[in-house]
Amino acid sequence: MKIRFRGLVLFSLITLFFSADLMAQNGGFAGAFSRMGFGPRGMGMGNAMTAVHHQGVFAHYNPAIASTVQDTQFDFSASSMSFDRQLNLINTAFILPPNAGINIGLLHAGVSDFDGRTTSGVPTSRFSTNEFNAFIAFGLNPGRRLSLGFAANLYYASYFENVDNPLGFGLDVGFLYQLSEQFTIGASVQDMFANYTWSTSGVYGGSLSNRSDSFPVRYKIGAAYEIPAHRLLISADFETRSESAQIQERLLDTSTGQPVVRNRFSDITTGSQMLRLGVQYGIHERIDLRAGWDSGDLSALSESQRFMGGFSLKLPLQRINSAIDYAFVREPEGISFMHVFGLRIIR
Repeated sequence: MKIRFRGLVLFSLITLFFSADLMAQNGGFAGAFSRMGFGPRGMGMGNAMTAVHHQGVFAHYNPAIASTVQDTQFDFSASSMSFDRQLNLINTAFILPPNAGINIGLLHAGVSDFDGRTTSGVPTSRFSTNEFNAFIAFGLNPGRRLSLGFAANLYYASYFENVDNPLGFGLDVGFLYQLSEQFTIGASVQDMFANYTWSTSGVYGGSLSNRSDSFPVRYKIGAAYEIPAHRLLISADFETRSESAQIQERLLDTSTGQPVVRNRFSDITTGSQMLRLGVQYGIHERIDLRAGWDSGDLSALSESQRFMGGFSLKLPLQRINSAIDYAFVREPEGISFMHVFGLRIIR
């Protein structure tokens, strides 16, 4: 009996000693749905869109792109995903004469059909979670080649009926500069000040305090080169992220003479770098093909890299410039694949 007790104590001490390392392993950061991509056109090019302003405005990638709008644009997209998930988009952009533009959008992500159970395993009901990102981007052309922009993002999440619905707000800034008619460079900083503050005290009791989870701040630079004669567009992005997280450490306190387990919370800041490449080629005046590569975290390239592709079919309508877009995307870590369908209308 004494040997078994010593073994149990040793196992407990080892578990407590290594608990900080176990808790520090991150499964993700807040607002991950807003970093998956924006519509089939962007995803089909590997999300390498920081400097791309051709054939439509997608200021989600860089708010300065809003200034390049030439006509009123509408986008609608939906995704077919595994594990009862969904990702949907509504987007519009229009001109503000004489030299500005606005891009407004709503991005929605959800997971449905969760199996609710009590702590004893008795089924209760099924429930779902939803997250929304509403944003407005304003772009201005102070010069013939230079574009500046900023965007305001509102984030809202609904997880469970007894959990506070977190609300977050973030800012984006960016610029575009046309080195020539074919070559454009751009940069943006995204999700500044964005975070979720929430509490699960309504589920687990009043002893749990509010928790704040920060969105990664994203610093991106990109370049795009277009060869109109060959209907070819090539783009590249490099991104670095500043990622903050709160970790919980379980410490064994023996100062009172008896061992007591205490929790200590601390904030850590890490970083990651990513490279993205995209290409679009018009094989026909009504058909564009796309391909993209996203490295994911460069420090874990073999596990995180992914390839994607897609196409656009321009519809033969006389009064409206419209197209059906599609993208096939491999999700990070090879979890699954997703199909993204979209309708783009430019008037």
